[in-house]
Amino acid sequence: MTMWKIFVLVFILLLTACAGLIQSTSISEAYKKYEVQEFERTLELVSRAENIKETTPEMKAELTYLKALTHERLGKQKTANTLYEYLVEEHKDSQYGYLAGNKLNRKF
Repeated sequence: MTMWKIFVLVFILLLTACAGLIQSTSISEAYKKYEVQEFERTLELVSRAENIKETTPEMKAELTYLKALTHERLGKQKTANTLYEYLVEEHKDSQYGYLAGNKLNRKF
């Protein structure tokens, strides 16, 4: 293997590791911003986490649930309900599908 191939391989591995770190940091920061009621910033951080790299189904459900909670706190109930309905249908076997179902049941 040439030095160039080794360099490219190492670079790709480092880039992938950095993307995962940035994604997990964005999620952690999103929860912190939600707790201090900085809801617009919460949505920005959720979007960043969604766009950094492909997410697992569980992470997608978690991010969607946090997004729904945030929209609800912003008074955007229709958007929140749409996200809750998505979770109930697409992630029904996850904890976030269950929590979303509970949220929807309380509304009706």
